[in-house]
Amino acid sequence: MEWLPQRNAFCNSHDVPRPELPLRNIAHWNAVLHDGVSNDDALHHERAYVAPGYFYMPVCDEPDDRTLAELSSLASTADWLLVPSVRRNDRCRRADVIAVPFMQAAFFRSSRSVDLALRTAVGASQYKSIVRLTRKAEAACTTEIHRLSELAQDDRVLRDFAGLQALNVAKYGHARNLYTSDVLQMLARSPEGEKYFVKLDYDKSSSTPLAGSLSYADDQRGVFTKLVRGLDHDRIPRGLNLYIADYYQMYHFADRLGFTDICLGRGAIDAKGRVGAIHIVDLDNWLIPVNTRRTQAMQEYARSRHGD
Repeated sequence: MEWLPQRNAFCNSHDVPRPELPLRNIAHWNAVLHDGVSNDDALHHERAYVAPGYFYMPVCDEPDDRTLAELSSLASTADWLLVPSVRRNDRCRRADVIAVPFMQAAFFRSSRSVDLALRTAVGASQYKSIVRLTRKAEAACTTEIHRLSELAQDDRVLRDFAGLQALNVAKYGHARNLYTSDVLQMLARSPEGEKYFVKLDYDKSSSTPLAGSLSYADDQRGVFTKLVRGLDHDRIPRGLNLYIADYYQMYHFADRLGFTDICLGRGAIDAKGRVGAIHIVDLDNWLIPVNTRRTQAMQEYARSRHGD
């Protein structure tokens, strides 16, 4: 995967020239900090260099020692090297790595048949409900799916999706919008643009954009990832569940692309279980000391996140 587009997107959305900034200014670090308790506010003002993944990818693989050495060199002016959203495992890791519990991510795996796998995951009754809600949504909406790379700089689709995503940011009170119109245009122009897919649902009668989602097709890792979505709840007609329909439609879209492993993103694990999530992984943010003198304080914060 080429990480430069995500690096540029992170810097753009956080208003920094390089991915180095105080921990509490990082949107995803700050969100978790608000959910927990920390008695050491100064710790979260220390500067971190954010490694590839940049929180744009929900799940990142554990970096090897050579990669960590290269990243530590890039982080030479920071207090910490932050490797985000690493899949937790029980193997031994470097002694200087402090694993701070983050979130959970969910996966749907379709094996040979999307419908068979979904029925098995949620049961016959819920499966029938998902299909019924999807058919109802398809009767009311026109659905478009585009490669991000095929969209012009000021394309209607980009504007519509950016607007829906902004509604999602406002609804959930996120500190930053990581997918502004500028960021979407940047990703569309990048070498990675062809791997992003934007899906939009328009009301058939008015052509009003009602819902949208953005996904990433990672051929190298064999994972299709649902990244973000936005819905205009005030305009969606009563009785339409475009949230559930989006999952079912994108399962089949990913299947047509040849993907059987679908990452449903971080958080909202219970809701994702109702649409087929069958594999849940715990995630950590890795903190590696570079210039800090507060290693013990970070270890104590990590233990507090574990509930120890």
